[in-house]
Amino acid sequence: MIIRKLTPSDREAFFQLSKVVVETLENKDWLIPMTEEEAEVTFRDDSENVVLGAFIGNTLVATLGLFHDIHDYADVLPERFHLLKGAEIGEAMVRPDLRRTGVMSKLWASLKGIIHSLDLDFLLATAHPDNISNHLMQKDSFTLQTVFERRGYVRNMYIKEC
Repeated sequence: MIIRKLTPSDREAFFQLSKVVVETLENKDWLIPMTEEEAEVTFRDDSENVVLGAFIGNTLVATLGLFHDIHDYADVLPERFHLLKGAEIGEAMVRPDLRRTGVMSKLWASLKGIIHSLDLDFLLATAHPDNISNHLMQKDSFTLQTVFERRGYVRNMYIKEC
């Protein structure tokens, strides 16, 4: 397996993976799919966002991203974080046949290396209240801040100070 930053040429593979993941989810609300507008920003060559992909051969099998624009959360972000520099962890997806095989742990370890090189005050992550990722965030010292709704999806918001 190879882990690398996705490039604009990986955009279609990203959306294909997203479609497969959403189609096979037990609960469709567990993943908020990236919009075309978000993809325009994320998959530009000059984007400061980072989406890592795990590849087996030429096939994208999992993703995990870091997104610097967190203005969508201003109304639910605790006030003490408003003037601090944060980024969101998101687009955590694994192909159904590879779930619970350690792929996401490898992506998270790679993303942590990138995060440590950045000047961030905190990381923000969200998850549907019933998603297994809640346990993973708590295990990695993220703290539950609030429960809110985004684009019609209920989410737990976690924050980890850097």
